[in-house]
Amino acid sequence: MRDDRRRTDEPRQEAASTLAAPELNADLKPDLNAALAGPAEWNFQWHDLTFTVRESARRKTVSLGLERDGQLLILAPANTPPGQLERLVTARQDWLYGKLAERASLSTSRREREYVSGEGFWHAGRSYRLLVRPAAESPVSAPLSLQGGRFRLHQEHADQGRALFTEWYAEHLHVWAEEQLRQLRPRLRVQPSRIRVTDLGHRWGACSAAHEVSLHWRVALLPRRMAEYVLLHELVHLEHHHHRAAFWDRLGVLLPDYLDRKGWLARHGADYDL
Repeated sequence: MRDDRRRTDEPRQEAASTLAAPELNADLKPDLNAALAGPAEWNFQWHDLTFTVRESARRKTVSLGLERDGQLLILAPANTPPGQLERLVTARQDWLYGKLAERASLSTSRREREYVSGEGFWHAGRSYRLLVRPAAESPVSAPLSLQGGRFRLHQEHADQGRALFTEWYAEHLHVWAEEQLRQLRPRLRVQPSRIRVTDLGHRWGACSAAHEVSLHWRVALLPRRMAEYVLLHELVHLEHHHHRAAFWDRLGVLLPDYLDRKGWLARHGADYDL
């Protein structure tokens, strides 16, 4: 956490006036100069994120924002303690990472995959090339499979490529998630009623009042460390139905480096799609 404060401009000169100002006590002049000075600007480091803090004597509250150029900004009263800034960022982290993910999604040029030989497809964080061959030349009967380090698609089903891939991802993600849950059950205070894999739009996961945990099929494309974060995030929601401090504290017990994973997902998650 760095506290490298500097002034962005010099104290302003008093404007000319037709009325004579009363003489100030010498002890009060430094306070006047501080009030007239421009905002202090310094960097505040929170885990893997760097914020520009702009202080102003005129401000009464602290606010957090994301500039159009992607700069993280905190506007604060003069001499705001770093501890107060840390509490603010911690409390708003879900909003913050959501905005970063939204920005990453907008800045990522979406390219539709082509279901032809040589095209690359993600699975568990690794890209595999696709091989399209007639069914008669395939050693397996499934229209889509992953074998020998390549996805293999029957040529006769190439026009159904997207549907076959989403179905394949959903099936394999469900198997993986059930195995993860089996290992995690002794550490969970509340158990899920079931795990399902579906299309959740822009959400990676969801948790229902009936204790049903849902994962987006795209989670299958992510590196396993990120998939673990998504799953545990939703499992903790079974216990805490909010994003207040108790939720993040519990997640930190189960996944101490969750912030690193959360930040990575916000910046890179948009790349993992069909």
